[in-house]
Amino acid sequence: MADASEIFESLKNRLDEVAKQLGVESVFIMRSTPTHMRVEAIGGAAERIYKVGAEGKKGKAFENTHELYCERVVNTNKPLFVKDAALDPEWDGNEDLAEFGMGNYLGYPIHDDRGNVFGTVGVLDNTVRDYSSQDKAIVESLRDAAEETLQTYLQRQSPP
Repeated sequence: MADASEIFESLKNRLDEVAKQLGVESVFIMRSTPTHMRVEAIGGAAERIYKVGAEGKKGKAFENTHELYCERVVNTNKPLFVKDAALDPEWDGNEDLAEFGMGNYLGYPIHDDRGNVFGTVGVLDNTVRDYSSQDKAIVESLRDAAEETLQTYLQRQSPP
């Protein structure tokens, strides 16, 4: 597969728009590799922290490494909401909170053209907050756009 960041480049403005609309630090698309979660596209103010191509170590792949939010989404193939990682014993100490102060997370799995989990679309913030059903629908719509973009790309790459 080509550099996945090129696949999602067309969604960059939409990521920025969603970050602004929700009032969050970061909206991103992550790809799952066997050992890492890789930033493929990002929008919002936290773009200064999280760069395209940056990788977070998966907890299951490295000793003494806490599970990542996105890793959980990939492993369970289910959405995840963490209101305040600092107050949640399960999430206190994860990399996003410990290194960047990002303790609020909402994420959804992204699937490839065969239904396999490719990665996630997610929202990170440094403020404790809930998300309304409308907010969730906005992120789900972004997930749908990411899936469509990925699946269209993969179908074009497959021989007839």
